[in-house]
Amino acid sequence: MSEKRQVWEERWEQRQGEDLHWYLNETPKELVALLESANRPRGAALDLGCGNGVATAYLAAHFDMAVGLDLASAALRQARDRARGQGVAVGLVEGEAPVLPFRDQAFGLVFDRGCLQAIPGSAWPVYFGEVERVLAPGGMLQLFVSKPGKRSARPSSSQRVKSVLRRLLRAKKGSGKRKRQPPSFLSPSFIRRMIPASMEEEAMERFDFRTTSGEIRHFVYALFRKPA
Repeated sequence: MSEKRQVWEERWEQRQGEDLHWYLNETPKELVALLESANRPRGAALDLGCGNGVATAYLAAHFDMAVGLDLASAALRQARDRARGQGVAVGLVEGEAPVLPFRDQAFGLVFDRGCLQAIPGSAWPVYFGEVERVLAPGGMLQLFVSKPGKRSARPSSSQRVKSVLRRLLRAKKGSGKRKRQPPSFLSPSFIRRMIPASMEEEAMERFDFRTTSGEIRHFVYALFRKPA
């Protein structure tokens, strides 16, 4: 078992979703609005990083088939119990993105709330390529990706020393022209560079979200369509 998988297995073995500070028990309003729209996707839906299946169960009531993928079997057990409790049938698969164990053009919707951010940036092109592959023509990717906001905790002495040293080194090298900083991995421009040319952008928005523990997280919401 990989270290990453072990960490998530332990989290879901020891806790229910409600115990996790970033957990949301309601379906995102953007997903509700999409499925109530005239151009909503059809067929089967895939919930990437499904956790205990809140979104998977919702998708099952609106699609021919809803599949949840998660690397933690403990999370999938909770997802199975949730689906049974709500009287819906779901398919649950243990696996880890970015490589997806599904056939080409299998889904009309890929929903991702929190999966992509756990994938190294170097593997994002693989992730988006796989999503494009499993989407049917006309299918859509609805994406929520986030990162923590600035920490309020006081930095350690060693962190402060390193920060000052970095500033001093930049000042010493300074040529009068400030070096342009690379874009954040959460910037819309960065995400647009990762998306295959065959995918069309329908929405992109940045916003901040406060978790139940009071932490601020920076989000990008995006919606893409694979042309029919």
